[in-house]
Amino acid sequence: MSIKSDNWAELLTPGLRAIFGQHQREMKDYIPLIFNVETSTKAFEQFLGTGELGIMDEWEGKVSYEDFDKGFKAIFTHKKYSKGMQLERELVDDDQYAEIKNRTKKLSRVTYYTRQIHAASVFNNANNGGFVGPDGKPLCATDHPKMPGSSSTFSNKGTLELTADNVETTRTEALKWTDDKDNKILTQLDTLIVPSALRKKAMIIAETDEEPDTTEHGINVWKGNLKVIEWPFLTNPKAWFMIDSARAKEELLWFDRRKPDFANQVDFDTEIAKYKVIGRWSYGYLSPLWIYGNFAA
Repeated sequence: MSIKSDNWAELLTPGLRAIFGQHQREMKDYIPLIFNVETSTKAFEQFLGTGELGIMDEWEGKVSYEDFDKGFKAIFTHKKYSKGMQLERELVDDDQYAEIKNRTKKLSRVTYYTRQIHAASVFNNANNGGFVGPDGKPLCATDHPKMPGSSSTFSNKGTLELTADNVETTRTEALKWTDDKDNKILTQLDTLIVPSALRKKAMIIAETDEEPDTTEHGINVWKGNLKVIEWPFLTNPKAWFMIDSARAKEELLWFDRRKPDFANQVDFDTEIAKYKVIGRWSYGYLSPLWIYGNFAA
């Protein structure tokens, strides 16, 4: 149905907003699968890290108190992002609604891509200095300090290829981690995050009845105990990650200060309607004690 009114752009907006929202929902959002997604009402979110407590002391007539050591500070500063499109009045006058819908979907798609690429950048830069955490190290490193100024470190980085045996080796390595009081952390690596190139290998490891990569026909201990997430936005075809999904929901954070919203304005002289999407968000992690990354050559 044609729209001939002078407020044609305003009349279009509800329908285009619905198209934008529906298209967003049709694309798989990986962020809530991996991150703890929160809202924010501040310009930034700040976390003052603390160390752990030692084990309980034997009772000697009163409660034994212990002070927390100062940990790493994490600050999440929300940044603003935008993208827009322009629609000529003639598109409406000439009933070019298919083209209008197509442009709206493209605006929706780029909004989706931006957020997914930002989330994946935490992992895509896990082996370099492109994205560092509160301890000043990449997400996966061989020398994470346990506390500020501490010479005691731990490693959550390897160079193993993705095999069933190496999944077991990675799990074993993570179980060796201890906190700043030398207490066992007992990280439970229960989720395998892989690029599309490693999807088949990951599914075989996680879902076959028999133990893969062997002719002994033993039981596959990973079946039912390992979730696989294929993340198409991972850029290294040989890098794979094992995470403790419960701990990741505590340590890996995404803040929506302003979810992407759809608005419009018309230029009186040119009769061009401008539609924009603007959002503010931040993302990162408090500590790397929820992930082990392998970067095969």
